[in-house]
Amino acid sequence: MTTPTHPGHTTHQALIDDLAAVGRCGLGWVEGPDAASFLQGLVTCDIAGIGVGEGRIALVLDAKGHIVTQLQIVRDAQMSFTLITTPAAIDQLIADLERFHFSEDLEIIGPEQSACITCRATDIPPLDGLIAPGWIPGTIDLVTDDPASALSQIGRSPSPADAVALVRILHGVPLAGVDTGPKTLVQEAGLEGRVVDFAKGCYLGQETVARAQHRGQVHRVLRGITATGPLSHGAEVHYNGASIGVVSTVAIHPQMGPVGIGILRREPPDGTHVTVGDDALAATLTTFWS
Repeated sequence: MTTPTHPGHTTHQALIDDLAAVGRCGLGWVEGPDAASFLQGLVTCDIAGIGVGEGRIALVLDAKGHIVTQLQIVRDAQMSFTLITTPAAIDQLIADLERFHFSEDLEIIGPEQSACITCRATDIPPLDGLIAPGWIPGTIDLVTDDPASALSQIGRSPSPADAVALVRILHGVPLAGVDTGPKTLVQEAGLEGRVVDFAKGCYLGQETVARAQHRGQVHRVLRGITATGPLSHGAEVHYNGASIGVVSTVAIHPQMGPVGIGILRREPPDGTHVTVGDDALAATLTTFWS
């Protein structure tokens, strides 16, 4: 994904530049001689290509290729990895790691929780804490025990509560468990280009991901929407009298007003007028990213 080319591009970039959102994250660790090979068989990214001190974003899928957990993986040492996900997902992630751990020589540690700051990736001074690549392009996530000190170091004030949601919408970044459901495929979420290494060996759910990629067609995709009034999470989107999906993340853009994303039917083109919710709120399908 690249920076949006929508007419509001300058505003979009300014939102990234000013982003300093304090939140919570879930943490786990996999350590031991077999840690890399164990994770390589479970996640969508190439673990072998992560250098010490580097990180990547990835997904854990089920056996049928549906999205289960999104996470960031940081290689702390040659045989040690930190896994970062949402507080809501960390217990399930650790349970899944334990479920697939058989005779491998490794230790699974966690779950724990910590403060986390999502901020611009460039021009960041050395900070105390663990730095992971952000899910939003151009950002990092800083895991820290002292968010106030970290904010002081980067010279920022905390962002408004909905800042991350707005920037996710503008960059087409879904949140697993919010914008995805138990049957959502990687290509439906639009994440295949960012989290899947199609050259790596087998991993859980790989066959479905590869099949969807080679066939080049899923019926639903992540789409943006603008509306004439406030959008509600979970509201159904209707086109020609039929539901084409639901709005899953909503925010208010300073120029465009109410905006949202959802995994919707792909057939209606951008610019199509739709209605949302029981009150038939007027809205338009709009892609904010490219």
